[in-house]
Amino acid sequence: MTVRAVFCALIATASAFGGATFAAAAPPPGDVHVVVSGLDNPRGLAFGPGGQLYIAEAGHGGPMALGSGPEGPLYGGLTGRLGVWANGTLSHPVTGLFSAASGSGIGAEGFVSVSSQGQALTGQFAENTSITEGAPNGIPIVDAARAELGRTVMINASAGTWSSFAATGDADFAWTAAHQSLNPDQFPDANPNTVITVGSTRYVADAGANLLARVDKSGAVSTVAYFDVPPGSPTDAVATCVANAPDGSLYVTELLGGTFAPGGARVWQVWPNGSAAVKWTGFSTIQGCGFDGSGNFYVTEFQTSGLNPSPTGNPAGDVVRISPTGVRTVFGAGSLFFPSGFAFRGGAVYVSNWSIMPADGPHGLSGQVVRIDVG
Repeated sequence: MTVRAVFCALIATASAFGGATFAAAAPPPGDVHVVVSGLDNPRGLAFGPGGQLYIAEAGHGGPMALGSGPEGPLYGGLTGRLGVWANGTLSHPVTGLFSAASGSGIGAEGFVSVSSQGQALTGQFAENTSITEGAPNGIPIVDAARAELGRTVMINASAGTWSSFAATGDADFAWTAAHQSLNPDQFPDANPNTVITVGSTRYVADAGANLLARVDKSGAVSTVAYFDVPPGSPTDAVATCVANAPDGSLYVTELLGGTFAPGGARVWQVWPNGSAAVKWTGFSTIQGCGFDGSGNFYVTEFQTSGLNPSPTGNPAGDVVRISPTGVRTVFGAGSLFFPSGFAFRGGAVYVSNWSIMPADGPHGLSGQVVRIDVG
């Protein structure tokens, strides 16, 4: 099952839950607080130097029929955007980004990650431009897809502009085509999911290519590590997130780790020279990750019961903190649903909740960012 099929299945899953499941979900209680709602498929999060929260919103598709995915028709539009939450106000300095979603706007793909370092703001688009092959030129939505899909971009939020920095998704796609023997049933494939900035280097976790990519200061893309699964596994690793560890290594997380069942996802420790080893096991469908100032590592689990692309799938997720000695603490259980992106600031975890929901989802639901006070 390719990662594109996985996300199309998630679109169907969310659509199929219906009113009873969504309407029964109460506002997060206790130490979980809604910071902002009305977000359009919110994914990656990052804090800027002034305390503003950047939010990658994948949009809700649009009017252009793109054909059918494994679970139904998909539609494209220019509804992706960059959200900025500052001083209690949500703004959208960058809009009109390519987005693809179901007709309901649930489960969009497009602008999925943002990384802030000093005054530099980097963004990441999902997928790669191979899916535009054969499409006609001169159509704004198609032209946007060709210019944006898979791109690592530099963003000037104050000016409301962005520029392409690297064709990371296309480079990863080419790498998998040259290494098709690693995954002959699914390669070539590429679907970048998270970008981080370390000095003048960007690192990108690619869920379709199952790898960690490096983007150097000139925009050249190379592969740091490939994440394999045990022989006979029903699916692949699906690398979803990368975080910069205090010891100079990188932690890379998985959505699946070779199985759809709960507990299959792993956390890898990767060094810049490409040396990689599994650090921890026993997680379920990790989407977001990051560190706090004390060396604790956090993961957001998208579905704690395991990835289940069916009407019986459970949307409940959580956040797990792993101490430097390996002790695990769970936050947000019972209050998080399809959580995704992660950021940490001032003793609190920030998570994109209902991350596959559009701004005006069914039964009054929408994408959110929530804050979890963890001390």
